[in-house]
Amino acid sequence: MRFKRKQNFVDSSVQGALLRRIFLHWCTFFFVTLISLVLMQTLLGDPGKTVIERLKFELGEFMFIGMILLALFPAFMLDTIRFSNRFVGPIVRLRRHIRELGVQKNTDHCTFRDNDFWTEVAGEYNNVADLVRRQEEEIESLKQQLQGESATTSC
Repeated sequence: MRFKRKQNFVDSSVQGALLRRIFLHWCTFFFVTLISLVLMQTLLGDPGKTVIERLKFELGEFMFIGMILLALFPAFMLDTIRFSNRFVGPIVRLRRHIRELGVQKNTDHCTFRDNDFWTEVAGEYNNVADLVRRQEEEIESLKQQLQGESATTSC
């Protein structure tokens, strides 16, 4: 399908877990980078200055890089949400179709968007849905045959 998604956050449990994980990795990266750069520059810096003076200077230097990294953070999170829709969206749609099939025994064919992952799953689901539909029709046909036979033998 060629429809654009209208909603970015489609499965809060999966996408929320993914965002928390990315946030943890981002914070870890940020602080390890901060500590590494500041310590390296402090220890290798101008020996004519005290360690405290070098540390204050390097923290000031890192502020610019830190602000850039923090400014990029929301863009990375939004991209993560949008990218996760390519695998979360199909599963949400498949779950809805399975629920409909279980209740109604009849459902539309499942289709995923062109850029989604697991597009072959929609075809496999459709095969199962068609099988269920055919079996339901066969059951109804057999019920009608049984009712016709019971009506003939009772006369």
